[in-house]
Amino acid sequence: MNTRILTATERKLIQAFLKTDGKKTMHMRVVATRARQFLPQIKSDLELLEKLVSTYDSMSRRVRVSIALW
Repeated sequence: MNTRILTATERKLIQAFLKTDGKKTMHMRVVATRARQFLPQIKSDLELLEKLVSTYDSMSRRVRVSIALW
């Protein structure tokens, strides 16, 4: 599993663009195109991970409670 979605360079480009309402450079166009292309999959993966963590955490709470009841 990757720990980041954006590279450091992409992050800096986006931050600079948003701060200055910058012009659309070639690099910014590439980042925007990739964002449009991959954002649906990223959102879907994030939703799946959030469900996993929620279920995992609730299961470990159940195990702790059942152990305490023994």
